[in-house]
Amino acid sequence: MRHSIKKLGLFLTLNILVLFSLSYGTAALAGDAILTWNPNTEPDLAGYKIYYGTASGSYGAPIDAGNQTTYTITGLGYGTYYFAVKAYDTTGNLSGSSNEVNKTLSDTTPPVISAISAGGITSTGATISWTTDEPATSLVEYGTTTAYGSSTPFDSTLVIGHNKTLGGLQASMIYHYRIRSADATGNLAISGDNTFVTAAAPDTTPPVISGITAGSVTSTSATISWTTDEPSDTQVQYGTTMSYGASTILNSSLVTSHSQSLTVLQPSTLYNFRVLSRDAAGNLATSGNNTFTTSAPPDTTPPVISGITASNITNTGAVITWTTNETANSQVEYGTTTAYGSLTTLDSALVTNHSATLNGLTASITYHYHVKSADAAGNLAVSNDNTFITSAPPDTTPPLLSGITVSSVTNTGAVVTWTTNEASTSQVEYGPTVTYGSSSNLSSTLVTGHSITLTGLTASTLYHYYVKSADAAGNLAVSDDNTFTASAPPDTTGPVLSLITASNITAADATITWGTDEPASSQVEYGLTAFYGNSTTVNATLLNSHSQILTGLQASTLYHYRVKSADSAGNLSVSGDLVLTTGSAADTTPPGNIQNFSAKETGHQISLSWLNPPDLDFIGVRIRYRTDHYPTDTNDGVLLGDFTGLPNQAMSTIQTPIVKHVTYYYAASTYDSSGNYQHTAYASVTTSLTSDGSGSPDNVTMSGGCGMVRPGSGKPPGPGQSADMIFLLVVLLIAILKREIQKKKSFDRVRIISGIILSSLFYHGAFKPEEISELYFEQFNRTVFDNKTLLYSGG
Repeated sequence: MRHSIKKLGLFLTLNILVLFSLSYGTAALAGDAILTWNPNTEPDLAGYKIYYGTASGSYGAPIDAGNQTTYTITGLGYGTYYFAVKAYDTTGNLSGSSNEVNKTLSDTTPPVISAISAGGITSTGATISWTTDEPATSLVEYGTTTAYGSSTPFDSTLVIGHNKTLGGLQASMIYHYRIRSADATGNLAISGDNTFVTAAAPDTTPPVISGITAGSVTSTSATISWTTDEPSDTQVQYGTTMSYGASTILNSSLVTSHSQSLTVLQPSTLYNFRVLSRDAAGNLATSGNNTFTTSAPPDTTPPVISGITASNITNTGAVITWTTNETANSQVEYGTTTAYGSLTTLDSALVTNHSATLNGLTASITYHYHVKSADAAGNLAVSNDNTFITSAPPDTTPPLLSGITVSSVTNTGAVVTWTTNEASTSQVEYGPTVTYGSSSNLSSTLVTGHSITLTGLTASTLYHYYVKSADAAGNLAVSDDNTFTASAPPDTTGPVLSLITASNITAADATITWGTDEPASSQVEYGLTAFYGNSTTVNATLLNSHSQILTGLQASTLYHYRVKSADSAGNLSVSGDLVLTTGSAADTTPPGNIQNFSAKETGHQISLSWLNPPDLDFIGVRIRYRTDHYPTDTNDGVLLGDFTGLPNQAMSTIQTPIVKHVTYYYAASTYDSSGNYQHTAYASVTTSLTSDGSGSPDNVTMSGGCGMVRPGSGKPPGPGQSADMIFLLVVLLIAILKREIQKKKSFDRVRIISGIILSSLFYHGAFKPEEISELYFEQFNRTVFDNKTLLYSGG
């Protein structure tokens, strides 16, 4: 049993060095402060907490600065702030407060001007806009030089978004301008120089029209062209008199080269016209009157074609003849379809009897053709479609082989396919070497799409082959050597199972893992016998490493299991029978209560005795007490102690000193190694009026008990009795120390007394830290407002 005594807070002289400055952001965030203080030197120091607020001694929630002696507090608004620091040790005990320091933050930073822009620019005005990071006034200085010379009226309204309009400006001129904005405290910000250019003055001059011509004149149309000195739209007015009466559709595209077509005109007629062009500003230019005369109506009747004949037909050529009713040129269009595709050279001689020779034709082909003749006016006559068939030449060319492929390859067969450009026979020579040695049956059917099936192949063997086709004239075509490999025989072997392991075994589940020599599925069968009866869900994903979790098992039970894996071919492998034993269930049963629990007064102490329960997992007994009623649980009342021992062992302990004429109520709770508590055995005793024989002051009340734990076997007492003497000495020294503090004796006496306490204790608990000395704060941004100031506070 150990006594716990808190160290008294020591009165220290605190040297506080203060340096303070501001960095300005928005109006709501005036600046930051850096606090610095001398370190606490106690070995169990854990850190410091900073307290501050806007009234002396009135602080908000503390800031945990950690174990450092400098801390920055950011985002402080304008006003006066008060600061203090406390230390805390590893058990959370706080020292007394340091001295208090304070500082007043004021606004000396001008607004920040940004997003300056000039918009709404015309030839005589513009709008200047900008923003400030805090509400401020508005004024713009402007002029044609950086001397400016003009300004907008001063606007004292405090805003963040600013707009000022400039008027009376000159067109096409560069203007310089700058911004002036002051915040509520009069801090003035002036921007750098900015510029914009005013728009040009409005255009009032119409375009200049030149180069008017009438071209491409026919009996029914003409094209009018002209130019302008600036981009303009396009339109022509025209008619058989100077009243015009007709006009083209207005082309609103602004161009300098203009063209408009006049259509549906009368042949051999004089036309009057004028052109019109309007610029982007709407200034219209109109030309003077111009004229042109349309031509006479043209010859529009094509020649009449007759007497079309194909003669002198061979396997490569033919001669086509025809006549026309007026002189015309000669040409023939021909081909193997009505799309033709070929033309004879145009014979431009104007004749009525026409002849054209066709060359380079293909034998035995039906050719389509028509004849074409155009007269002197260009009127073209085209005949209807006609045909002839070229004669067949002797066949001496073997078929052309192409598209040779092998498909449907198995371990015993394959299909070879190819095409020919003419109907031919089909056969394949093949074998494991380039000497081949085998051939398919000859298929004498004449086809252009060929397919031969090879059978009786050996699995996993490279085969050489070539194809053969002969046309109807007996011309034989033989391909080059080709190869393919017969596929492997089908897989009929299941995967090899290995490394079957049961792990992570608990009272309710276990993990089964294993490996396979090829990717395979995963499943485990399990049960209380080798007949199993349960199985996991099949994992169809093909893996080499497998894992399945068995759940819902019974604790402390032998289970049989086996694993199953099937490869991609469906071959299933099943392991032999294996076993595992689940773990035991968690212990939730507390040990029994102690027996024969009693308390009695003996002299100036209380003796307690009991018998430990027989449970093998028994660890100890926790005894707590109160003086008003029995403790209600293991956390109620004052802890007398936790007492260990063996099952069924008789135990005893004493509590001293005690207060006379007081009833002590005890509650004892047993507990095991799993943390299960049994509630509860009770005992009580009322001390007599003469129970205090120790010489201690009357009615001494302790916050805990301490004594010697004695097994019933009569073993000698331990160091608890020495602790009793130390406790009495501590009580006496506390009383002396309290009296010295009340008399406000010197700090040295307090330190001496506290030193006596420290050197006299058998051991001591967590102590209250020393107070903080030399608290100061500093900020090193842009402006330092005060020198460091030393403040002193005595205890």
